[in-house]
Amino acid sequence: MKITVNNTEAPTDLMYDPDNGFWMKADGNTVRIGLNHLTQESSGTFVAVRLSDIGTSLKKDESFGSVEAEKHVGHFNIPLSGKIIRKNEKVVDNPGLINNDPYGEGWLIEIEASDLESQVQNFIQGKQSILDWFESEYAKMNDKGWLAQD
Repeated sequence: MKITVNNTEAPTDLMYDPDNGFWMKADGNTVRIGLNHLTQESSGTFVAVRLSDIGTSLKKDESFGSVEAEKHVGHFNIPLSGKIIRKNEKVVDNPGLINNDPYGEGWLIEIEASDLESQVQNFIQGKQSILDWFESEYAKMNDKGWLAQD
């Protein structure tokens, strides 16, 4: 199921990190991580992505790569602890996938999460909570002029 906010669809079967702009999809302790549409929209076109190596163990908020976009250059800080088990080489070769398909081909990494259940408490989950959060974030970013105007 999806919600629509500001003419953009967002899946409701994901968890959203309110601090770093990531979405996460868990399958057991395996978690796929990508950037949500609002983060990619406010960053502009992505031109370079670097991701840490498979096998790298990270604690929450450590860097797992870096990004260069029209309006943002910085590090990706992992939203939960775990070990990288897969990285999306397609995004490294074609960073625009983050802009064009943030919830599909534009994913970044997969990790084997450490104690996933205890780490998901601060993530946005559930249709109404996701809708309310995206509406609030859109309003804040729009007020600051961070979003492109139609």
